Amino acid sequence: MNGGRCNLNGSCVCTDTCFVGDFCEINYNAARLPLAGAIVQDYPSTRDDYIAIFVLLSLVGLINNIFSLTTFVRERIRITVWGIYLIVFSLLSIALMLTILSYIMVIVRYDNDTYRLLACHGIPFVSLIMIDGSIFCTAAIAVERVLIECWNFSINGSRWRALCISIGIIIYACVSNLDDIFIREITFDPVGNPVCTYNFDGHPFWRPFDIVFSYAHVIIPCVIHLICSICVLTTIARRKIFICSTEDKLYQVWFRQLFIHKDFLIPPVCLILCVLPHGILGHLLQTCIPYSDKAKLRLHIAFVLLLYIPQTLTFLLYIYPNDIYWKEFQQTFIYRSMCWYCIRRKRKLREDSELRSLVHTSTSSKSTLSVEQNSSLRN
Repeated sequence: MNGGRCNLNGSCVCTDTCFVGDFCEINYNAARLPLAGAIVQDYPSTRDDYIAIFVLLSLVGLINNIFSLTTFVRERIRITVWGIYLIVFSLLSIALMLTILSYIMVIVRYDNDTYRLLACHGIPFVSLIMIDGSIFCTAAIAVERVLIECWNFSINGSRWRALCISIGIIIYACVSNLDDIFIREITFDPVGNPVCTYNFDGHPFWRPFDIVFSYAHVIIPCVIHLICSICVLTTIARRKIFICSTEDKLYQVWFRQLFIHKDFLIPPVCLILCVLPHGILGHLLQTCIPYSDKAKLRLHIAFVLLLYIPQTLTFLLYIYPNDIYWKEFQQTFIYRSMCWYCIRRKRKLREDSELRSLVHTSTSSKSTLSVEQNSSLRN
């Protein structure tokens, strides 16, 4: 099986380093491991490093998404179609950050059977739902931008439509990742350690299912963002040429608008850069990574962690570059509390500085007076 060569005496030699077993039937490709399983294969010297990365990602992500959610629920944003998608995106991202924190518990207790099953079936399924759901929400935002800019749809369109589409996206994310529950099994690697791998031979029904959705999760969002960005920028550029009656070429105005509307383009560019490496390495190239190749194993782990970046930096991707969203954030309780704290802190520092200056002046005056009195007594 799987390219192995068997002799007449029944012994087989596996030509592919990612397959072992009496008949080369067991796939030990690290590129198909869930995140916790891949990290366990890189044990034990790097465990604390991975825990620190998970803590950093989750804390930064929670802060970003709490700030973002308090902005998106403001009336001026939530009444728009985009606002619904952005609220759903923030909620999914918060859930993803909590899932990242659960990886710490699983990594520390991976020797326990319950935690091992959770790391093999439960946590990867939940995290993929959050990742894929949030990615397709960004694609929905891009499509809505095209409808508004190119076909004059209202920015305050049907929020029920956006809500129904968001629910549909979450259901799609759940259904399209069911294979991560049913075809993964706990087996043992060549050294004898338990690992979670895909058993396509035991579940042939799920193989085409896995291939189709693996490609769909990578290609569809990237293509949607690319096409929508080109359509929106082209429409805006033509509108500027018509209104301003400029003699500039279309491509000149197009690149000018690209810089002006960078707030719309930053999220899709970040998404594409974060999704493509893992999609290319894990699905499109069908790369074989033996467990013993630590360099490629760590590259695989890095590409998986890269998938969490768009959901971790929600505030920096959507609110900070956008003037309207930034002004709305400035009206939130969080921003006002931070401003109040900073003002109070500066005031306290100024008062302390003035008090120290006053004490220093008083001390200097007393020292001068004492010197003068001593001088007069000697005279």
